[in-house]
Amino acid sequence: MAPVLQRALPIVGSALGRKMGVRVEVAGNKACTDGECIWIPAFDLQRPEQEALCWGFLCHEAAHVRYTDFNLDYKGSTLRHRLTNLLEDIRIEKAISQEYPGAAFSLAEVVRQLVAKGRLGAPKKSDSPVKVLNDSLLAILRLEVLGQKALEQESTKAREVMKTCFSKQLLDSLNGLLKQVPGLKSTKEALNLAEQIIALFQNLSNDHSENKDSGEIGSDKPESSSESQGTDSRQPESQDQEDKTDSVSGAELESDSEEGGNDHPENLSGSDNQIVSKNGDASDKAEDPFLKQILESTDQDWPDDLFETVAGELESWSCAQSSSLSAITTTPGLDDVVTTDEDKRAAKVLLWKVQSESARLAAQLTGLVQAKILTRDRTGKRGIRIEGKRLHRMALDDGRLFKRRAESITVNATVHISLDISSSMAPRMKLAREAVLSLVFALKQINGVTVSASAYPGTRDDRVFPIITGKESTQAVAVTLEALDSHDSTPMTTGLWHAVHQVCQAEAERRLILMITDGTPDIDHHDAVVNLVSRCQQSGINVVGIGINVLLDENLFPKRLKIGHVGELKTTLFDLARHWLVD
Repeated sequence: MAPVLQRALPIVGSALGRKMGVRVEVAGNKACTDGECIWIPAFDLQRPEQEALCWGFLCHEAAHVRYTDFNLDYKGSTLRHRLTNLLEDIRIEKAISQEYPGAAFSLAEVVRQLVAKGRLGAPKKSDSPVKVLNDSLLAILRLEVLGQKALEQESTKAREVMKTCFSKQLLDSLNGLLKQVPGLKSTKEALNLAEQIIALFQNLSNDHSENKDSGEIGSDKPESSSESQGTDSRQPESQDQEDKTDSVSGAELESDSEEGGNDHPENLSGSDNQIVSKNGDASDKAEDPFLKQILESTDQDWPDDLFETVAGELESWSCAQSSSLSAITTTPGLDDVVTTDEDKRAAKVLLWKVQSESARLAAQLTGLVQAKILTRDRTGKRGIRIEGKRLHRMALDDGRLFKRRAESITVNATVHISLDISSSMAPRMKLAREAVLSLVFALKQINGVTVSASAYPGTRDDRVFPIITGKESTQAVAVTLEALDSHDSTPMTTGLWHAVHQVCQAEAERRLILMITDGTPDIDHHDAVVNLVSRCQQSGINVVGIGINVLLDENLFPKRLKIGHVGELKTTLFDLARHWLVD
């Protein structure tokens, strides 16, 4: 298929969703997921930066749908929830990149764009403790666990900032916990690790509070503790060497820093009593407020989630686009057809009426195909049997004298029938039902041809009713057709996009869409239909308009047929099939 439609957002998005086992819809102005379906807003996919963010967002949200447990209890704790989400994002992106290697490139490109725009990177020393923790963990884990190289420098900067905010004891312990991230297997394990990190913060915060209550001088602490300047986060130099642990990458978050204490802003501690040690680390008196702010943080204190930021950008692009672009980048939803006993009785009459005509049409089409695929002889330059009728070629220095048996031609085609059931079709519904059923019955008889069908609009303008998806019996198709009533307007783009989706999913060499209608689409769909029909033609998809008692607009359907009764299908469709199916 030509790239005109092969790279179209609804087509590729749905294909990627099916490959990853999730449902994807391109519609509206929201980028989000409900744990079952992913919605992507329509926008201009021809702009590379928008395309890259779209695929990265889709991969990330697909990973959530596939791997995340959305039913965990965070016990009303913002810190527990946000830390778990941060760790879970790393876990699911690692998982989907292992299962679908292409996802790693899409996700890395999102990060590269955000770093280049300054929207993702190391925190500043003047940032709040919550932002320092969040941004540092993002930079370090995305580099060390996911290998997103755009964060290499940012990760180094983040470590330096963390050393000015937190003690070496905390950083060493935190690094030890972060070593578990690459091995996380579930959302529950991510939650458990988040709780361990929180417990670390709580223990250190309690220790500092106890130290302040007891006082640094004249307390009943052991002599060894007083010699370490009355803190639990400072250890003798010899002990430091023994307690150093590697970070996720194996590099150490050392306590030594070249930056002086004057570089550490006072607003980090929230206290005028902040003391900074000679090597640039925040002292223990300053660390207690840091941990307290983190432990008592609310949603307002935390930066926006990384992919919530991406979703916001996709939504802003969607809102800024033209209405015609939105109309041609929509993934229709599906509605169930509700049938009754009355529909089943009416279906028997419908089936009886079209059966004889369908049989004749099927016989004619089958005969056409069989005549084409019969094995034929051809001549070549090699062989064991000379074709006597070709001996004159010797005088022309043409060596094609040998008779050879040609390989059989096989049919590999798919057809989708899209039925307009708008209000204007009410007086034509009887003939429309007969036409659809006749086509389904006839085309299903041909080996190598798959048939699907749908009707639009559904319960809404952006939805359709499926009529046949592949294996339904002709009786079942008749019942469904009888259950469909004409209603509402003519959102033809919806019906055509659904048809495009169906034929693009099929592993077929030839693709045909039959649009059965009585006229023109809604005014806001006209240009979109013209655009999409043109894109189909450039992509090797034949689109034919079949007018029910009306000759359709040539601007809409360059290839068009008109039928006034079901008997005309035999002649009109035979000519169409002769050019499309076997030539």
